[in-house]
Order: sequence, then structure tokens, then C-alpha cells
Amino acid sequence: MPEVSNARMLHAVVAIVQRDKRVLFVQRSSVSRGFAGYWTPVSGRVEAAESERQALRREVREEVALEIEPGEKVATIPTRDGRYLLHFWTCAVVAGEPRVSSEEVADLRWLTLAELARLQPVFEEDVRIVSAVMSDADVADALADDADRGVS
Repeated sequence: MPEVSNARMLHAVVAIVQRDKRVLFVQRSSVSRGFAGYWTPVSGRVEAAESERQALRREVREEVALEIEPGEKVATIPTRDGRYLLHFWTCAVVAGEPRVSSEEVADLRWLTLAELARLQPVFEEDVRIVSAVMSDADVADALADDADRGVS
């Protein structure tokens, strides 16, 4: 991947919203310049004077009508064209049920890891990062279950 100056790049956030071992992905509509039809986590540009956490809350509210609480940043990567630096964050649902609430979104789905692996078209980077986060969560859940049962 070519080296890019972070100072000239725009910043965007990517919300990894999980519930019941599923992750929320949206299908981009024809309004989404160049990415129509692609399935992605909810994402969007960080506006001037806005923190990444504020951008996450705003983007998720605007696109799928959910209130979320950002967790931790799990990855930062440049887009393929080098225009944006993408900041991936875990997010917990605080309130609401997801629904399409933006002209940028055509559809939405809660996906298991197996369903995510079969989804097309997607960006391989999204699948790789989200799958790693979900796998880590499954390992953590299994360890917690073992600890609860007194297994070492």
C-alpha cells in the first residue's frame, strides 16, 4: 500500500455494531458515490470540530436510527484511494431498533460471521477487521464461560 500523508487525508469512522453474536451491515444505495450495492458497516466522515466518538453516534443515528455507545478503536487504515483514513470502533446499542433512515442506505442486516463471509459485494478490509473483532469477542465469551464454570 502506498505511503500517504495523514495530514492531507480526510477522516471517517466505521461502526462495528454487535448484538447477539451478529454485526450490523448496511447496503449502500445509489446515492453512495461509487459504492452503490456494497455492504459495509455504518460509516461516515468526521465533520470539523467533531470527535470520532461524536461522529460515530451521529452517523449511526442518521443511517440506521440507533443510539450507540462507542467502545474502543480497533483499527485504523487508509482507503484504497488514499483519500480517507478509516477509524474502526466497536459500538454497543443503547436504544432503538435499526431501520433504514438515510437515502445513503438501501438495506440493512444483522449478520453472523458465517453470513458475513458469504456476503457480496463487500470490501475485504471490512470483513477482515470485523471478523477479527467478532472472533476475539467469541474467545473472550468462551473464556468467561469457562471461568464461570471453574474450568482452567
